[in-house]
Amino acid sequence: MLIRLFRWLLGYVKFSYSGGFKEDFINDCYRSGINLKNLCTRGEELLAETKIKTYKRLHKIAFAHGGKVKIMKRKGLPFLLSPLNNRWGLFAGAVFFLFFISFMGGFVWNITVTGNNRVTEVKIVDYLAQNGFSVGTRWGSVDKEQLEISIMAYFEDVAWISINKIGSTASIEIDETVNKPEMTERNVTNVRASQDGVIVRLTVNSGWAEVKEGDAVTAGDLLISGIRESEIDKKNHYAHAKGTVLAQVESAITLNVSRRQTEKSYTYDKEYKTLYFFGMEIPLYLKKDEGTADVSAEREYLVINSYRLPVGIITEKSRYYISQTLLLSDSELEILARAELEKRKTEELGDLELISEKVSLQMNEDDCNITGKYSYIKDIGEETEILFEEQ
Repeated sequence: MLIRLFRWLLGYVKFSYSGGFKEDFINDCYRSGINLKNLCTRGEELLAETKIKTYKRLHKIAFAHGGKVKIMKRKGLPFLLSPLNNRWGLFAGAVFFLFFISFMGGFVWNITVTGNNRVTEVKIVDYLAQNGFSVGTRWGSVDKEQLEISIMAYFEDVAWISINKIGSTASIEIDETVNKPEMTERNVTNVRASQDGVIVRLTVNSGWAEVKEGDAVTAGDLLISGIRESEIDKKNHYAHAKGTVLAQVESAITLNVSRRQTEKSYTYDKEYKTLYFFGMEIPLYLKKDEGTADVSAEREYLVINSYRLPVGIITEKSRYYISQTLLLSDSELEILARAELEKRKTEELGDLELISEKVSLQMNEDDCNITGKYSYIKDIGEETEILFEEQ
């Protein structure tokens, strides 16, 4: 196998000998130090293989024995590269490309973080960037051990970290610390009101109730206590106060909606593609100023064996539009104002049980003021830790 590979790298030819004495031709070739391979006959012809350089010497030997040689096939790497003999630009480009890939492989072009749950990837990457390790950083300029120690000292939740080089990707592997259980004897809490309301239902899971159903409370009032003095032993007893405190709560939402509204009229869509290559962005289009547009971008990277390479295509999608200013009538303005109020109510109140709502409108020359007053049921209990002074 190795011999065949070596012959292919050097190149060889398959030729035929005809018109002369085959035995004398073969003997003369061996006396001249010419090695012939795969000898066989085909009718009156002799078929054989030999190296490229030695084939040129066969013409003189064949003529001396009354015959001639003719090439049947050319095989090997030299014949594959022969069309490029006069195309040095392609060769130089290939060499430059290989040099460029090798050179760019010495930089960080992608960062992945695994093993993190409490510490977000964004915080890890930002800290690395602040300490000189980011996309585009040369690997040789980074003291990985010192950087790992620095990360473990900065993030309390990081117990162990390893920065590994996988091609042009920096793979950050993290093990987080195990949370220690809190001291139960100091884990004493009260439940206080987070906002004003009237108690509708009170359920105490642990601790001692300080209010009853029907009581009106204000934000900060004590609802369930975590400390109680016993009348029997005259000592304080402690608990982690827990419970559900449902109250009828009232709140208001006020919005100002302008009568003058801007409407987008979309005209057409276009896509623009950009080649992302080792940190460089090369536009694959000629873009003219075509007006205002809503723009979104998608990135697709080349992935090999689950590793993302710093090579890909960025597709920018643009929806071009023309802005039109509309002056709303009273009825149109009211519909818009009620829709905006409903949207805000959904955002703030969500799935809370609504008891009543009252909406009031005030139309002005340039705008509309809309107010929604709501009464609803909400759990207003909020746990607050009781801090003890060290003795």
